[in-house]
Amino acid sequence: MTVRTDDVERARAEVGRGFCPHRLMPQAGVRSVQLRMAARRVGGVGVIDLDYGQAVRIQPPALESFYLVQIPRAGSTMVRHAGHTVTSTPGVASVLSPYDASDMLWSEGSPHRIFYADRRTVDRELARLLGRPVDDPVRFDIGMDMTTPTAQAWARGVAFLADELSQPTDASLFDHPQVADRFEQGLIGKLLLAHQHTHSDQLTEPAHHRAPGRLVRRACALISDHHGEALTVGDVAEALGVSVRTLQECFRRELRTTPTVYLRACRLDAVHRALRAAGPGVSVTTVALNHGFVHLGRFASDYRARFGESPSTTLRG
Repeated sequence: MTVRTDDVERARAEVGRGFCPHRLMPQAGVRSVQLRMAARRVGGVGVIDLDYGQAVRIQPPALESFYLVQIPRAGSTMVRHAGHTVTSTPGVASVLSPYDASDMLWSEGSPHRIFYADRRTVDRELARLLGRPVDDPVRFDIGMDMTTPTAQAWARGVAFLADELSQPTDASLFDHPQVADRFEQGLIGKLLLAHQHTHSDQLTEPAHHRAPGRLVRRACALISDHHGEALTVGDVAEALGVSVRTLQECFRRELRTTPTVYLRACRLDAVHRALRAAGPGVSVTTVALNHGFVHLGRFASDYRARFGESPSTTLRG
């Protein structure tokens, strides 16, 4: 949804409809706001671009069912949450977990890009990464350093999500459900690896397996049989009853590669076969999307590196 209003009460109601009911109070001397909000969502994730235009105080209760990563594009925000305080700037995002109320002071001229993640989606992806169910709640540290390479890679993913969700109906990559599912899992998984939380230590524990060779053979067979489906490395690890880290370590030791690289190679080979066998009217984009490739520029580069020609050249041949 897209909302524009200068009325404080309407701003509170509309933002509450997108998030949850909350208190909204302009700072001293401010009588109105200049709300500009664009909210987009697919599956268990979403992106909200939000700007009050004026200095405001926002007091939401515990979010209960979702997480928020709030990234100021300018200005600053002071955030109190779960007994901690952070001054959020373009270089430091604030992260709200579902279990505690918050108190936030947004400065004037502080537009935010906000990443929304459903709590069940986060729990499910963490279970995939760990290879076991998670009983304890996932609580993120309140301040997220956005200047690290890992955080910047994650932020590029959020920007890509926002851009695709802004496209007209039937013009977005995420109109394809398998693509949307894969991207959602990757974005949540990257966040869990990029930012500290209550289960981070478990994600970095040494990975061991009694029969690494057998595990890798089973993983390769599974990937070969199902690479055309909405399959992620997390799905493979879950199916084999191990953590993603264990699967990655076993691939490194046995094949000197990663399960992600192996899965991508299987998909590239499948695209190559499909393009060679394609009839009239088939496009490279359609074939790539049907095999799980979201970033078409990277797909084309990887394809050329593997086969020595562009996918369009294969299609024409």
